[in-house]
Formats: sequence, structure tokens, C-alpha cells
Amino acid sequence: MRVEILMYPGVSEVDAVMALHVFQIASREGAGVEAALVTSVDGEVIDGADGIRFTGLPTWRPASADVLLVCGGWIHDVIADGTVPEQIAAARRLAGPGLILGGVCAGSVVLGAAGLLTGRRATTHHPAFAELAAYTEVIDARIVDDGDVITAGGGPKSAFDLALYLIERELRDPRLSARIEQFMEHDRRGTVWR
Repeated sequence: MRVEILMYPGVSEVDAVMALHVFQIASREGAGVEAALVTSVDGEVIDGADGIRFTGLPTWRPASADVLLVCGGWIHDVIADGTVPEQIAAARRLAGPGLILGGVCAGSVVLGAAGLLTGRRATTHHPAFAELAAYTEVIDARIVDDGDVITAGGGPKSAFDLALYLIERELRDPRLSARIEQFMEHDRRGTVWR
């Protein structure tokens, strides 16, 4: 499973790195997982929401990815600018329906702004429920699995939960997911809505 975690100006570094950590542990455990923080523009310098700067990140290849994760962050500027949502929508068209889209926390709202949640159900961080409702039906659950779109809400730790859920679902390996959960001393929480 190839996972790309999209980094954009204002992204929540915590969301992205927490998800990456889970996938890296799975890889070290011998699972067929390859994960990377990526940018949509070659050579782009990313300043995250908490001021951490990322340079030298690889450029995304959504057509060859299995999962594209979009994390939360300072999404209001990103949505107002429109560039990132347009890039995500173009990536989806290029990759086709085989690409699983993941929204971590307020990243779900960015997916909505990209026009990718129409007729779907999704979740996000509770303070962003009203914003997400402008794009889709909001479900108050930790994870909402709507087939090729999976979203997680409830703050940064939902990145752990979404990554663990993807390992369980896509690799069909709940035991690996449970081992990683125990290794991290993290207890998944909330409901998975399917």
C-alpha cells in the first residue's frame, strides 16, 4: 500500500507526522506499506501551522498511490485561495476511483472544498462540523468509511486512528493494527461509521 500524505502551506504538522508514524511502524513490521510526506509542487517549501518548515519533500504521484491523505491545519486560507483544493480534485481525476482519499481532522473540509464529498458522508474536527456541512452530510463519528473516501475527526490523534484503520481495512490485517496500537500505547477511540 503506497500512502502519500499531502503537505501544503499551513498544514498541521502533527496530523501528518502522526499518520506517517503509524505507516512507518507497519513498514518496519514487514507490512507492504510505503508512506511519504509529499508536496503537489516540485521543490515546494512548506511552512506548517506550528511553524515547522519542510524542505526537500518528494513531489506527489497520486496516479501511483493507493491512498492520498489530506490533513487539517490552517484550512481557511487554503480554501479561500483555492489552489490546493483544485490540485486535489485534479489528482483525483488523474488517479481515478482506485485512489482512496483520506481526510484527517479538518482535512475533510479541504476534500469538500475540492468537490470530492458531494453525495458522501464524512466527519471532521467538531469545531469544523458547520464548515463541512456546506459540502456533505456530517456524521458524528471518529471515522467515517464511505468506500473510497475515509475521514477521521476529533483532533490530531484521529490521524493515528485513521492510519490504523487503513492498515486493518486495506491490508486486511487487524492483528498488525492491534500490535501497532499496543506498541504506541495508543487506544483507538470512537465509532467507525460505514
